[in-house]
Amino acid sequence: MASAITPEMLADYFVSYLFAEYHGTRHVRRIASWIGFVIKGIEKVVGANLHRSRARQIRFDYHGRQFKVRYNHRAGARGGIQIVEVLAGRGAPEGHVVAEITSLADAERVYRTLGQELNAFLVAHPST
Repeated sequence: MASAITPEMLADYFVSYLFAEYHGTRHVRRIASWIGFVIKGIEKVVGANLHRSRARQIRFDYHGRQFKVRYNHRAGARGGIQIVEVLAGRGAPEGHVVAEITSLADAERVYRTLGQELNAFLVAHPST
């Protein structure tokens, strides 16, 4: 079940989770610095209406559609964070990727332009 918490608490939770579960491995150290940018970018677009879903995902709603933030080992050359649509249906199937973050510069881009990226996504992928 999802729980509502502040963006600051959410960022703290995920950084702590990464270091507790993965003991500061190289990919964890790499993405830990991106988390605040991503969460604050989402907050700029949807307000504080972010939820932790399961142990490793952030979910949010945008214009009646649901999205999640997840780590993907296959993103970029060394893994990264993706924002993907969550489709209606059993098991919450995943839709298309809205944004992929594989560097600190990508995280900054998402912070600055996520609203535009989500709007472009909604135009390119209208709900059925």
